[in-house]
Amino acid sequence: MRTSVRSLVLAVSLWLAGAVAAHAVELQWWSHWAIEDSKKAVLFEVKRRFEAKNPGHTVTITFYEKKNMWPALRAAFTAGSGFPDVFYYDMDVPEFMTTGWLADLSTGVRWENIEPYGKSFWTRPGPGGKTGTWAIPVEAASDELYYNKKLFKELGIAVPAGYAFTQDQLKDVIAKCVKAGHAGFATGASDRDWAAHYIPNALLTDKLGADELMRLLRGEISWKDPRVVEVFRYYKELIDLGAYSKTLSSMTLAEAHRYFHTEQKACMFPVGSWYTGRAFVPPDKGGQPKDFELGMLNNTLTKDGKGHGQKFLGVAGSLAVAAKSPNLALAVKVADTFADVEIGNMWMAKTGVQTGIKTDPARIDSPLKWYFDEYGRVNKATKWVDLTAQQVRVVMKPGLWDTYVAVVNQGLPNKLIGVDEALAKLEDARQKGK
Repeated sequence: MRTSVRSLVLAVSLWLAGAVAAHAVELQWWSHWAIEDSKKAVLFEVKRRFEAKNPGHTVTITFYEKKNMWPALRAAFTAGSGFPDVFYYDMDVPEFMTTGWLADLSTGVRWENIEPYGKSFWTRPGPGGKTGTWAIPVEAASDELYYNKKLFKELGIAVPAGYAFTQDQLKDVIAKCVKAGHAGFATGASDRDWAAHYIPNALLTDKLGADELMRLLRGEISWKDPRVVEVFRYYKELIDLGAYSKTLSSMTLAEAHRYFHTEQKACMFPVGSWYTGRAFVPPDKGGQPKDFELGMLNNTLTKDGKGHGQKFLGVAGSLAVAAKSPNLALAVKVADTFADVEIGNMWMAKTGVQTGIKTDPARIDSPLKWYFDEYGRVNKATKWVDLTAQQVRVVMKPGLWDTYVAVVNQGLPNKLIGVDEALAKLEDARQKGK
């Protein structure tokens, strides 16, 4: 009798195990940050937590550089097969929201653990104009201007008390850097269509102020407005002084990081504050040298500027779910795993990058405290503008954005066109977009 019972129990156990195995799902997750180990550590923790709460189901993460990921995603979604269940998402491809490729995450996510601005950012019109919430705001970032403290000291460059140079002072800084054999800015624009936008964006923000800048980007103000012309003429002066490296058009974003902190061939680096995700990893993984002295600056103070102290800050790298995932409910659970204060704390501690996930600063134990302190000092009085260099394309109409990329990301910094021609092209695109 006991033998029969044991046999029955064993048989039932084996049957249940087989049933679980038969229904086990392997979810596919595609992510940017292929070379950013600090961010990958957080993603692997999310994977671990999901798998622990959902026994039998697994997640496989495939890492890309996003320039290569977007075409692969677009092709898979268009074909209707081969796409992942969850994937990295940001405003590089805003059209994904209206094509019906993203699942609406309005429900199934613990939004109380997400910063309100993060949810608001991704709550937008989708297919047919119907509003939904399309992604989890994992990363937030401000547009910053980093500098090499040691190099500044060697060149006798003193940083003002407010961490912002005047126009004349910045020209002097670039002149000293170039004379010493360095570029002013470590910018590589070969694999990003916005990499050389940081400085002109910052100058326009300071000159016009946020409200007028938005009007300019929306096409409501002429690109031949005297204030805009003044900014571009000054920007051309910086370029002519040697602000950018001669390798700007052939250098990638990853190479620009190394150009700045490892090769130390440039004095400054205008880039998103997600700089830390790449820089704060071991040097043999592409991170900055242990003895590199990193500093931060505020936007240059333009003459009669209306936007002094203003700086871009917005949601950056996020997580979306494929609307047609055959494992939709489980995929949403992966996304929801991010909606946790402990994950927000871990993100900040590991990467030093802002996040749209709520955090508890008192519980963040990180070796990057020195960076948080530096960031806090420099941005103590900053007035944030809800935008980043990567998101300008969302404000501009397509034709104007394409022209802005051609003119400002390539033409001007590579000295291929002059200011008058650049502004004429932008104004023509504005007029056509009306």
